Amino acid sequence: PVWSVEKQCFTLAESLLRLPATPLGPLYPSEFIPLAEETGLIVDITYYVLDTVCRFIHDLLESGITMLESVTVNFSGVQFSQHTPAEKVISIIESHGIPYRMIKIEITESVLAENRQELEEFIDLMHTKGVEVSLDDFGTGYSNFHYLSELKPEIIKIDRSFTAKAVADEQEYYLQNQFCTMIHNLDMKICIEGVENAQEWLKIRKLCPEFTQGYFWGKPCGYEEFVRKFVQEK
Repeated sequence: PVWSVEKQCFTLAESLLRLPATPLGPLYPSEFIPLAEETGLIVDITYYVLDTVCRFIHDLLESGITMLESVTVNFSGVQFSQHTPAEKVISIIESHGIPYRMIKIEITESVLAENRQELEEFIDLMHTKGVEVSLDDFGTGYSNFHYLSELKPEIIKIDRSFTAKAVADEQEYYLQNQFCTMIHNLDMKICIEGVENAQEWLKIRKLCPEFTQGYFWGKPCGYEEFVRKFVQEK
């Protein structure tokens, strides 16, 4: 779940892939995602996740639940080495008859350095359809405000590693405050990740993020639990 600071409710969600039951026991993303990227399986896996998310959104709308505004799907850099990823995304969304705006595509900073031209073309086409793009892991190694001004992602997600440092150290907090100011000056929104308790949120909220997520707001969960806890009309 992702909390909207302005609306004071959960308006966004991030889709996560988990493998809780395998012959080897539970597998964590840090274990199976690198292997999927190495073998190229991540491409089909990502489209499967997108298709599942679109079906989830369609079911919500059919049930009359409208609080959830969009769901984010994570895209690996490998995705942009394939032909026409944008056309595939559009095709999957259209097959479920849901509004384009209800899907967000999330990319990581590392993709900026790996697939620049392909990424620019992808984002341009997504923007023409109304699909927003968010940049994840901001501040973890590839930060470049020139990239941001050119690519114009709608949301910048600040990584938990930054959040933890900002809460514990005043200099780190000052640095994150400057980042947030620059991002807002570029007319982009901010989602601060990894907020784990009320004390952290009291400090982080002063950075004026539009969105925030972390264990303080809610832990990852399955479809039915998510609907019941976070978006079902009370």
